[in-house]
Amino acid sequence: MNNKVVLTCLTGVLSLVLLQGCASVQTTVQDEETFQTEIEIQEFLETELDDNSDRDEAEAIMETKKAKIRYSPDGYSMWDSWYVEKDGEIHLIHLKGLAGGISYNEAEEAVRGYGHAVTPDLVHWTEQQDILNVDRSKHPYDQEFRYTGCTVEHEGTYYTFYTMRKGLGQRIGVATSKDLYEWKEYEGNPVLVPNEQWFITFANENVSNHKAWGGVVDCRDMLVVKDDQGDGFWGYFVASADTGKTTPTSVVGVAYSWDLLNWEQRGIAYMPDSVAMPEMIDVFQIGEKWYMTLTTAKNNGCLSGFSDPYITRAQIYAVSDSPQGPFVENYDDNVMMGGQLSSGYSSRSIVFEGKRRVLYTDNNYGNAVVSLPKDVNVNEDRHLRLYYSGDILQNIRTGELKNSIAIQPTTSFAWNTKGGDWKKNGDNYSCSTDRNSWQAFLMKGMANNLELEFVMDGQSDCSMLGIVLSNRGDGKYLNDLNHILAIDLNNDRVYLTNAEWDLTNCREYLFEENTEYHFRMLLLGNTIELYINDEFVFNSGIDNAGANRAGLFVNDGTIQINDLALYGLEE
Repeated sequence: MNNKVVLTCLTGVLSLVLLQGCASVQTTVQDEETFQTEIEIQEFLETELDDNSDRDEAEAIMETKKAKIRYSPDGYSMWDSWYVEKDGEIHLIHLKGLAGGISYNEAEEAVRGYGHAVTPDLVHWTEQQDILNVDRSKHPYDQEFRYTGCTVEHEGTYYTFYTMRKGLGQRIGVATSKDLYEWKEYEGNPVLVPNEQWFITFANENVSNHKAWGGVVDCRDMLVVKDDQGDGFWGYFVASADTGKTTPTSVVGVAYSWDLLNWEQRGIAYMPDSVAMPEMIDVFQIGEKWYMTLTTAKNNGCLSGFSDPYITRAQIYAVSDSPQGPFVENYDDNVMMGGQLSSGYSSRSIVFEGKRRVLYTDNNYGNAVVSLPKDVNVNEDRHLRLYYSGDILQNIRTGELKNSIAIQPTTSFAWNTKGGDWKKNGDNYSCSTDRNSWQAFLMKGMANNLELEFVMDGQSDCSMLGIVLSNRGDGKYLNDLNHILAIDLNNDRVYLTNAEWDLTNCREYLFEENTEYHFRMLLLGNTIELYINDEFVFNSGIDNAGANRAGLFVNDGTIQINDLALYGLEE
């Protein structure tokens, strides 16, 4: 007997449901029985499977189909990803990165398809079968695993655009589907090849028309946006152009289509002011302005292209009055999200429950996952920012934890020194330190994943404050503090450090004197996030060994903390 249990999703059923947060549960066996609850599935395992091997196989399939928070595909890491809605669910389609960044065997890995997962809430993801495996392509220019694209719906048909690759040459192809599971590649592929009027393109099928570029022809990361002012679609793609710099560089081309198959190229929509080589495009409208976001980094050829001097990789943004462009950066503020190589990157957005949300690839201490959702909007200065998705993320709290002061660690690696004394009164905390000294405390509450929020009173006069985390020792000693998230008011920056106080991952943030600030920290998996007044300011991968305790510290002055709350979060 070789029965396999294949699970999809379910909504609206309570604690007896196997898959949290999904849309339907359908189980297929040889006699096509259908099970609706975990109890029924378990009864099947106990009564129908007549040997241990069948039981083990079915249970293994059940386990892989459970909804995951912080999703990554089985055996792989997250990479570039995009999203499309169907029947109330959000489908995630993504590149599959190699777990651990190992070199891959081309014969085995170059034929991998796109990963596919679904969610009802942008948090709990259920993995599906891969789609669009390149080994099924018979096109001579579509021979290696496909790079980034997008998926759009039009008149009941879904179109996935993808980067066709052969050697160093790239072209845009498309496939269509009615259900997002079964796909048919368009016989007329490729649908877009760079036009020589603006871009470096093919002299023949293997060589570019630019001597310095050799065999390279860039044409990737297609993004398609419905034209709300017309009947067609805008298409954006990364290409290369000779723009008068020492060598060619990446630009973003723009094209237009009425049927999603025939594209009229209309030139360059975005041109970096440096050799920044951006890619992974997203374009959306907020108010009367159009915003384009792109991934780039200092190791893409530009050391001074970010408005934040501390970061090395970012999702930058540019602004236009029209979807056709040109999109132009404000070099005084061009970072939507940034950090070091351990931070998030490669974002795309989708409208969910009336708000535009951004998700991205979160490095998560080396094992990349899909990020938690963030709201995207502009602040009072019209600068693009990400914000805490409270209507979504408060649902992953598992309960409030004890926030009483458990211990105040020493501040020296070898001596029993303390720089102040924290006191608690209800949900309010205060501390005055000795001059140029600091002091921390840890709370009693403990969980693998945590959310901590608090308000710093505007009358506080300290030079620095922050959050401490500990999951080792008893918390008495300095070296028990694994991670210290420093909020440096005097130097207008936020950074992650440890008990040795080395400045590692750092972001700029301009603080004002005598101002109240609301801080929120989320530790989920191997990622820490900081929000200031619910604006997403900082994230980094860390080593989360579990059983964490959280607390605060203050340096050189007096602080008043109000409305502190500590929550456990889902695993």
